Amino acid sequence: MTRFLYATLVGLVGAAVVHLVIVFLLPLVSANTPWNQIAGQTEENRPYRLPTRTADAAFGSGVHGTDPFFETIVCRYDLADGAAHLRSTGRVPLWTVNLYDSLGTGFFSANDRLAAGQRLDLAVLNASQLRFVRQSTPTELAGAIIASADDPRGFAVVRVFVPDETWTGISARFADALECRSLEF
Repeated sequence: MTRFLYATLVGLVGAAVVHLVIVFLLPLVSANTPWNQIAGQTEENRPYRLPTRTADAAFGSGVHGTDPFFETIVCRYDLADGAAHLRSTGRVPLWTVNLYDSLGTGFFSANDRLAAGQRLDLAVLNASQLRFVRQSTPTELAGAIIASADDPRGFAVVRVFVPDETWTGISARFADALECRSLEF
């Protein structure tokens, strides 16, 4: 009887260890990361408007915006090429921007209530670029929101709220005006 209990206990502990190892290694071996999906469909420093997911769109086929009330734009950047600068003009009911590293981990979020004049003007910098900007701020970044990134590769997701059809044109112009470029200092 004790042998049976011992074997059962060893089996349960072994199964738990195997399951934990699989769970913790899964992100490292998975090829379907957010970064890989974005990198496969976009060019660096170029805004890409995600198509809105519709009922007839196949689930999982590419990257889609998930909410029909939001225009979703993605911009992939590499800070090795210079600081990333996102900017757009126009007034919309609400915009948000989220920054993600190459593993898909979100590290910064802002919206129009945080920005000066509710304008989208955001710079993503690494540590050395941030030191330079603190010493002498370039005129291009005078009113910009500054975000610091540890990972040089990442992407920004800009969402623009479209409350009803009357706002579609205004939101589309805001999305079309979005600039995603690299800044050299």
